[in-house]
Amino acid sequence: LNTVRRGSIVPFVFEVFAGNTEVTNTSLVTMSVQQINCASRVELPGSSAATTGVMRLYYERWSGLFIATWQTPKKAGTCYAVTATTNDGSSVTAYFKLK
Repeated sequence: LNTVRRGSIVPFVFEVFAGNTEVTNTSLVTMSVQQINCASRVELPGSSAATTGVMRLYYERWSGLFIATWQTPKKAGTCYAVTATTNDGSSVTAYFKLK
């Protein structure tokens, strides 16, 4: 678990490729945030991005990178999974605990 301050803005910077071709279209990538159990990392029932902060995703052409920003909730001791998923179903998840 990555530890971050509650209420802070967390940046995610990444590249996406389909084979050897770089993906630049933000409609092909979705971001989601789920509250999880800190010990097991299992999603808590009823958690959704709508209740866990603001997510913004854009593609920065000059750097060739996707950038997403997430404003964390303000409740200390809670944990979250932030996932980037591409249109082919590939995904990567980062885990966070708020202090």
